[in-house]
Amino acid sequence: MQARVARYRIEPERCQEAVASFKEAGAEIAKLEGFRDGYVLVDPHDGDILTVTVWESHHALDASEMKATSSRRRAAEAVDGTVEAVSRYDVAIELVPSSG
Repeated sequence: MQARVARYRIEPERCQEAVASFKEAGAEIAKLEGFRDGYVLVDPHDGDILTVTVWESHHALDASEMKATSSRRRAAEAVDGTVEAVSRYDVAIELVPSSG
């Protein structure tokens, strides 16, 4: 599995509005082949937002790149935010709830 993590800077008072914008962008990303999971993490006090998307393979991550770039830029710009950084990672361990 592969993951893409993007960091954004948003004015703190616009974080709720940003969540709606990222929800719309996330719905587009979730339709892409190989998408496995995704999260939007928000620090409403500082205006930091992280998006984490998990993909089945390197191929799926690569294939999603153009759509992800467009969606992330549009979501951030809708609330006058900026994309601070985008990184790619190998998922080394998947944490799941214990069954016991």
